[in-house]
Amino acid sequence: MTALDDLTLEQLRAAAVRARAFELSLGPDAGASPQDDWLRAERELAVAHEYDTADRDFEELGINLSRLPSEAGAVWRLTLPRGERFEAWEPGNGGLAPPSEIGRLVERVAMGKPLVPSPPASDDPGARRVRDLLEEQRRSLLAHDPGVRLGADAENLHQHRVAARRVRAYLRAARAYVDPGWRRTVVDALRDLSAATGPVRDLDVLLAHVSEQIDTLDEPDRAAAVELTAALEGTLSRSRRRLERTLDGPPYGLLLSRLRQPPLLADAGVEIPLKRLARREFRRLAAAAERLGKHPAEADVHALRILLKRARYAAELAGVDGARRQRFLQDAKALQDLLGEHQDAVVAEQHLREAAVVDASTAVAFVAGRIAERQRTRRNVVRELLPVAWKRLRKSGKHFDGS
Repeated sequence: MTALDDLTLEQLRAAAVRARAFELSLGPDAGASPQDDWLRAERELAVAHEYDTADRDFEELGINLSRLPSEAGAVWRLTLPRGERFEAWEPGNGGLAPPSEIGRLVERVAMGKPLVPSPPASDDPGARRVRDLLEEQRRSLLAHDPGVRLGADAENLHQHRVAARRVRAYLRAARAYVDPGWRRTVVDALRDLSAATGPVRDLDVLLAHVSEQIDTLDEPDRAAAVELTAALEGTLSRSRRRLERTLDGPPYGLLLSRLRQPPLLADAGVEIPLKRLARREFRRLAAAAERLGKHPAEADVHALRILLKRARYAAELAGVDGARRQRFLQDAKALQDLLGEHQDAVVAEQHLREAAVVDASTAVAFVAGRIAERQRTRRNVVRELLPVAWKRLRKSGKHFDGS
């Protein structure tokens, strides 16, 4: 490994691209023209990674360390806070540790911590915003992780799910600008996590609701209600064990690891138009809401709730500012809470039906039936309030249509 005394980085990379293009032209996958082979060689050799400690010590100090591979080796580039730059050449592509010339310069900064690669951070404001909000949600996942495992306060699981939901919504909104393979690994892990956290959250909410309803029952029914609660708590315990296995599993660890680094973008230099993405999500929401009518079906209400979440989180991602846009977020949250009440009632009825079928006690079935009937009342109330809440949100969201 020697310092780059005579050849510049650009000269080394040009030579590597030329050699790779010639190699491609001789193989079975040769392009239709020399230009095709050259462009493919450029794409193959354009993969660069930035290296930092897992705690991002370099980034915090304004230091940048990049590894740029080529056909015959790799160039390591160290850029310091005052703009000084030092480059070193690494023959071959086997090593992933910086050359000794660079290693000795950053040894005290790294403090013995291993260096890990990550995609280069983009300077695009939209990409930076995506990165910052993903990091915010990663921290929220970690902050509530111990509380989720303990299970003493249901709010920990709620906030944990909100953070995961935001990550998924942000990546969905910006999906055209994020590398599909990178996004898929994150979304798949989020899907596994949701499958484990969802049942626990549903049962937490249901048990709190049933506890409130017990006090309204006649005395002869309360003993059966206690038995119903015990049956639901048994289901909750089983769901919690599955959740613990998920939190200890590799996909969840991979999710946190992926979110620790900048998202891998689809193309270098890509610009993410966040405000345009927010307008698109709101228009989809508006179109669905206008089709609902006065007596919407349950499936349509559920679909509207999903579209509302996407529009709300896309607006968050766009960094809404001003009183009108802040009012939109407040109205969106109010409508989302209303639709959430509807969904809670749907899920509650499903669980109560299952409890009644599993338990042979007619008393339990009777109480479950009474409480289940009240869930229909809750849903009817939501349907009555929905048009007013939507009109309020539609008014505050007019700026997304440019009006």
